[in-house]
Amino acid sequence: MIRAAILVCVSSILQGQNTVTCPATMGPEKHPFDRISIYNGRQGGQEYELAPDDEKKVGAKVTQSWFLKDYRSMNIFLRCRYQGTEAVTSKDIPSNIQTCTFAFDISPKGEITGGRSFACR
Repeated sequence: MIRAAILVCVSSILQGQNTVTCPATMGPEKHPFDRISIYNGRQGGQEYELAPDDEKKVGAKVTQSWFLKDYRSMNIFLRCRYQGTEAVTSKDIPSNIQTCTFAFDISPKGEITGGRSFACR
């Protein structure tokens, strides 16, 4: 039996057996979640940031997608980044997860303005 796992980086913490989450805030200053970066390799060793495989823009909403099965020759992990700090949280992405999607609102100047959501399935 194959069970899907979900990885979520959003403003609220979800709990569940097949769920990996990123904290909604970072540190005692409560820096809010900003964005994610996905990497191939070993955390703190040889690591290569993966560009999204697809990006769609509809109005001010941008959706980026990574198709992970093509990168599985090495470990894949993510870093959740937070506003106003260099601190990050890092997590390995389990091998049964195939796709990650990050959606956000963007200003005409190209700045992320809100509407952040992130999920891997």
